[in-house]
Amino acid sequence: MSDLPFTSERNGWGPVERDMSHGERDPADGGPLALAGTVYDKGLGAHAAGEVVVELGGDYRSFTAEVGVDDEVDAKGTVAFEVLGDGRTLLSTGVLGGADPAFPVDVDVTGVRQLTLRVLDGGDGVDSDHADWADARLVP
Repeated sequence: MSDLPFTSERNGWGPVERDMSHGERDPADGGPLALAGTVYDKGLGAHAAGEVVVELGGDYRSFTAEVGVDDEVDAKGTVAFEVLGDGRTLLSTGVLGGADPAFPVDVDVTGVRQLTLRVLDGGDGVDSDHADWADARLVP
């Protein structure tokens, strides 16, 4: 996922990061993607509220990832993740906190032309809402 061009992106604070955690305001200022003590080499680091849109052209069967609040903010952040295909909600995690384990995502994207990955505030403001789409992959 992190190797594909984004059709569009927006992020609540700083840029969406490829293959690193969100960090802060500047590009490439994140650390390793880390969820519940597990470090991931690939994925996207985001900050609520934000989203990334990629064109799939109907060429993939599934989207998988491990999602959650990055370890760099300890137990502070709260976020919710959504996966949309062609504008239709395919997955909504509900609110996840910094102390929660990684949430496994496995979504059927057969026939989907445009995939949207969205991170929402957990309802308590956006402080420390560093959200990881760890090991995010598209399966042909």
